[in-house]
Amino acid sequence: MGPNRWPHHVQHTRIQPMDRKPNNHQLPTGVEIHGNKLRISVQWQGERCRESLQVTPTPSTIKRAGSLRAEIKQLIDLGVFTETHYQKYFPESDRFASSGGIMLFGHFAQDYLNSVEVSANTRNEYRKVLMRYWMPPLSTRDIRTVRYSELRHLVNSIEWSSAKTRNNALIPLRGIFDMAYLDEVIDSNPADRLRNLKHQKTPPDPFTRTEMELILSAMKEQLLGLDKIYASYFELAFWTGMRPSEMLALKWDDIDFRSGYARVEKAQTKGRLNLQTKTARHREVALKDRAIAALKSIRHLTATSPSGCIFIAPQTQEPIASDQAPGRVWRKVLRKLGIRYRKPYNTRHTYATIHLMAGVQLSLIAKQLGNSVIMVTTVYSKWITSEMDQEELSKVDSNIEKRDFVPKLSQNIKQVI
Repeated sequence: MGPNRWPHHVQHTRIQPMDRKPNNHQLPTGVEIHGNKLRISVQWQGERCRESLQVTPTPSTIKRAGSLRAEIKQLIDLGVFTETHYQKYFPESDRFASSGGIMLFGHFAQDYLNSVEVSANTRNEYRKVLMRYWMPPLSTRDIRTVRYSELRHLVNSIEWSSAKTRNNALIPLRGIFDMAYLDEVIDSNPADRLRNLKHQKTPPDPFTRTEMELILSAMKEQLLGLDKIYASYFELAFWTGMRPSEMLALKWDDIDFRSGYARVEKAQTKGRLNLQTKTARHREVALKDRAIAALKSIRHLTATSPSGCIFIAPQTQEPIASDQAPGRVWRKVLRKLGIRYRKPYNTRHTYATIHLMAGVQLSLIAKQLGNSVIMVTTVYSKWITSEMDQEELSKVDSNIEKRDFVPKLSQNIKQVI
């Protein structure tokens, strides 16, 4: 008897001969008899895929074929069925004959991009990284033959613009090999041994209170008509500390003027709406007088927009899709004022540092920003200590003056003397 032709993970019993050929109406859904073999049919990637199993039809093999087909369909319905799965279930299929049976890195890269659970923008960044760094040298390679030493040489041969760029580029590379490892195509992930390099994070570069007021005053004076939307946009940024992506996703329904809070749970980045924030946590942001006034000043301009969005592009009357348009206004105003250019994101840092120097509790600032207290302490430690250093150190002098620090000899020592 020839070798068992079931996929390895469904080999259980010896195939029994069949006395008579069953009728098609007795077969499970998606299972048919093709010649003297069983064939499975599934819908995948927009086309009907038919694959023969190298077994003859018997009641037991038909039952097992039905179970196998149901297992495959479940994976397809869940959206996790990949080319790797296809080759595992149908190892003798000629569907990937063009690769000569090689488990191509390029196939795994595409599967990874299709299945990785990240935002659309992050997925696009991964695609760019793969196309720039990893696909040219690796796309046609059998993923099983790639070794750590080869990857290390490849990584070291690239002139990276920064350590951070290098570290970020390694994320999808590790992910691709990790998927192959979990699919049991490779025994270990060679990319796991590529270590990240340490890099110095760019420190916050906030505006002073005077600079902030100059910028906002200039915008209110210079921006007329619908362009006033941009003035309100930046006033809200300075007085809430929201990320630009969070503000662009705001709708009027997210604002509760009575309680003075804004619900932040979405982000608009590079023209794409993500149904969660950067940290994947929604929060309630307190709105103080300046923030509320900024919103009310444009309510009559955008509240009737069909989109429900607060910030509408003056030229198109459509929601502002990215931070590019506000960024152009921002750059122009700063240039006229002669204020050193910093990215609009620094409005968030300005909010944090102004409130920290005013003595607002760390926990409240962290809640407003949507960060942890530890992160706020780490990022803004300079502003937390600068105003309080002298006050805290003065406590030492005060205590020294109040106490007698001349050491006193014990009674036993006095007796000896």
